[in-house]
Amino acid sequence: MIIQRMRASFGRLEDRELSLRPGLNVISGSNEAGKSTWLAFLLAMLYGVDTGERGRADRLPDKLRYQPWNGKPMAGTMELTDGERSITLERGSRTGPMSDFRAWDSASGSPLESLTGKSCGKELLGVEAAVYTRSGFLRQQNLAVSPDALLEKRLSSLVTTGSEEYAYTELDEKLKKLQNALRYNRTGALPQAEDRRVSLQSRLAGIAEKQRELSALEAELQALRQQREQIRENLAGLDALEQLARQGQVSGAEIALAAAASDRANWEEVCGRLPEEEALERLESEVKELQSDLQEAALAEERQAPPPAPDPVFGYMDAQEANDKALADAETVREAAQAAKPPRKNRALLWLLLALPGVALVAWSTQLLKQWTMLLGLGLSFSGIGLWLWRYFTLSRREDVYRARQEEAQAILDAYGTDSEAGMMERADRYVQTLTVLREPSPRQLLAQKRDALLTRLNDVLPGCDTLEQAETRFREAARSRQALARARMLEQERAEQLDRLRTALGTSVDRDGDLERFAAYDRDTETNRLRELDAALEAAAARTAMLEGAIGQMGDPLVLNGDLEQLERDIRRMEERYAALQLARTTLAQADEALRARFAPLLCQRTGELFARLTGGAYDRVQLDRSMKVTVRPTGSAVFRSLSYLSGGTVDQLYLALRLAICELLIPKAPIVLDDALVFFDDERAALALETLREMSKTRQILLFTSQSREKRILDELAAHDTR
Repeated sequence: MIIQRMRASFGRLEDRELSLRPGLNVISGSNEAGKSTWLAFLLAMLYGVDTGERGRADRLPDKLRYQPWNGKPMAGTMELTDGERSITLERGSRTGPMSDFRAWDSASGSPLESLTGKSCGKELLGVEAAVYTRSGFLRQQNLAVSPDALLEKRLSSLVTTGSEEYAYTELDEKLKKLQNALRYNRTGALPQAEDRRVSLQSRLAGIAEKQRELSALEAELQALRQQREQIRENLAGLDALEQLARQGQVSGAEIALAAAASDRANWEEVCGRLPEEEALERLESEVKELQSDLQEAALAEERQAPPPAPDPVFGYMDAQEANDKALADAETVREAAQAAKPPRKNRALLWLLLALPGVALVAWSTQLLKQWTMLLGLGLSFSGIGLWLWRYFTLSRREDVYRARQEEAQAILDAYGTDSEAGMMERADRYVQTLTVLREPSPRQLLAQKRDALLTRLNDVLPGCDTLEQAETRFREAARSRQALARARMLEQERAEQLDRLRTALGTSVDRDGDLERFAAYDRDTETNRLRELDAALEAAAARTAMLEGAIGQMGDPLVLNGDLEQLERDIRRMEERYAALQLARTTLAQADEALRARFAPLLCQRTGELFARLTGGAYDRVQLDRSMKVTVRPTGSAVFRSLSYLSGGTVDQLYLALRLAICELLIPKAPIVLDDALVFFDDERAALALETLREMSKTRQILLFTSQSREKRILDELAAHDTR
């Protein structure tokens, strides 16, 4: 894979572009020129940014550390070639730091569905980010190769069929965890199961003893329950008797409620005939105001001269009314004077008629007259008496009418103070002459007129209000009626609530035909005390039973415990067999790993030794590498391998560079190698040897060397000049 161009908005890189070529690229720049930022950007374009990374005290996570300084979101593009394909990668940060990814064929513009934000680096370079950063991505501060499961898988796959599913250390650690989970000293599933087996056996023995005690208590509880049921039956019978009494109370309450409802309906009917309360209040206010005005007017009249009294005959009539009244009264007097006096009643005829029946009877009794003659005389006598009586009553009525008319005429003449019609007309003329004085009503008279008008209005709504006192009485009656209605409604509500309470307390009705009389002999207090004593005894026995059952329940069900014990025995045997199998697997795996390492370790050590010899000018010829990536070296001509503590810092860097380059050749033959100030501690001679080695390797792959010095370019220029000679 060859990277051709990168454009970044990343950290201090503000829309910066970096163009590259195949082979060895030396990118030099001063401190804080953005070299490390380009390296981080390259990794971010291939593998993305770890959004779950946490910051440390000495270092910010990449998602914060490389936020663009201009405030824009992280973004960038990378153009590259992979074999015959030209590819463009693009990342943005709309949904997260560098998480929005696109990849397309640079020539055709067709999207590449096989490349995604997560799989891009592995698809193009063939390795995960952890392997790439430990092999082909070299920074000066982490040239050392640390152990890693992914790196171990990759190295193991070099000498196997290519499977990278498990590494020995990873698989052995898993087997060890499984084995420790079964037994580790006195911890693990096996010791726990053995302890549980002892506990189960002890619990089963204790349960048997508790169950014997429980059986005796259950018999005692059964006898107490039977006694309690009998007492409860007696109390239920007493309750039924009381319920019958309460049913009677409910019936009485229903009757009382019906009476209250009837009373309320009657008062509602009475109040329904009354005017609206507001209208009645206004009328009452007017009455009180008028009474007050009348009292004030009466007091004012007492303090003032009395007004002219009304005329005894004409009162306060006007002239026309007075003339009409005088003419009518004169006509009445004239008619009375012209009336004929009725004839007198003849009482002697009555006595004669009354004597005739007696004479006829005497004559008949002495046989002076015959019977039919006597009967005829009696009939004529009685007929005459009837006619006389009819005439008598008729004349009496005529006399009464005549006398009344005469008395009326005399009363009129007396009122006028005269004995003739002419005197009556003169009296009317005198009244008309003084009419102007008499027609001026006093304030009290005006109030009387107002009172009459008000009484007329009151009679329309409250018949029978002929006086203001009667109106006040009717007002009080209306108020009392409304108060009575309110009391009736309240009483109805109270009785309805009382009935509800009685019905609630009543509960289920009791059949009066039931056999309840036998319970009348029982006393409620006695039975209640007996029930309380039995309940206490039952509670104590139940508490003892509950304690035993709780104890047994805590111990567990014997059937379940026996089943658990049997299952536990099987589990213990199975775990022992599994523990032995895991031990055998670890032993076998260690043997297989040793055999496998014997195959790939020499290959890696051989190539590392060759490169280390070139980088040191032949000062060292052999390298050894163990499982933890611990390296030892052998100086040329020596038989002893030495640890890195015997080497200088620059020589250690050269050793790790050789190891990294060897791993790159073996694991990622096509991926670019990236070096960041990897030669800073090399002296000029060994720096030239390293650059010569890198230049040869760049013939088959792209190498990016970032440096803050100008030495690397100068040495490369000298090597190029030497090649041209």
